[in-house]
Amino acid sequence: MLRYHSFLFPSQNVLYCPCCNTRFRAFNGYDYKEIRSRFNPSRYEHVRQDVLCPICRSLPRHRILASWCEKNIDWLRGKRILYFAPEKSMMIWMERNGLKATTADIKSATDLILDIQDTGLMDNSYDVIIANHVLEHVDDFRKALFEIKRILSPEGCFICSFPMDPKVELLDEEQEPLTGTERIVRFGQNDHKRVFGMNADQLLSEVGYEVDVIDGDEFPSEILPVIGPADYDLNRLFCCRKKGQ
Repeated sequence: MLRYHSFLFPSQNVLYCPCCNTRFRAFNGYDYKEIRSRFNPSRYEHVRQDVLCPICRSLPRHRILASWCEKNIDWLRGKRILYFAPEKSMMIWMERNGLKATTADIKSATDLILDIQDTGLMDNSYDVIIANHVLEHVDDFRKALFEIKRILSPEGCFICSFPMDPKVELLDEEQEPLTGTERIVRFGQNDHKRVFGMNADQLLSEVGYEVDVIDGDEFPSEILPVIGPADYDLNRLFCCRKKGQ
């Protein structure tokens, strides 16, 4: 059942979050500029900040993913799904739609405690693997991509997103360990080890994936599929399948 939030809205200006299935007048803002110990405030200037769902805290990338999943719900049913660093908003969507995902993280309270670079799982273990804004945190993202390809079933898909800097063509990453402060300045956040560029799909292809773009521009404006809250939070995800499958 569709939920309407208690604060009323004019009928001509209704926004919608597909994650929690709620309509309301406006998304919330979040003052990232005040969290200087973790974020680079300059990356949030001149970018929309009112992008946060007031109910489930989804961001544009979560609502884009939920909308894509709704379009592909028949295919998703019955699939073995592995979700790295699962977001609350997407877990709400999956539970509401009767999908079960095995959750994984390197240290959080999830179903599995796994290093995405070396999972120890069997080949072809999962049909769908999801990792939103994970690859910028790991030591070796290429190792992680190869590992994901190994545990992905032949007909499966890997869905991912990551920070993409409009000023970077392919990749900007640290060659030696940086301090948290240095990472904030260079990558926008103190625990980011890289930022990807506008042609980052090439990096996915080089590892052996056929890559399709899940573009926020293809989804209704009511979910607010915009860039934000940072200038590297592009409204773009990638659906990756093993080449030759």
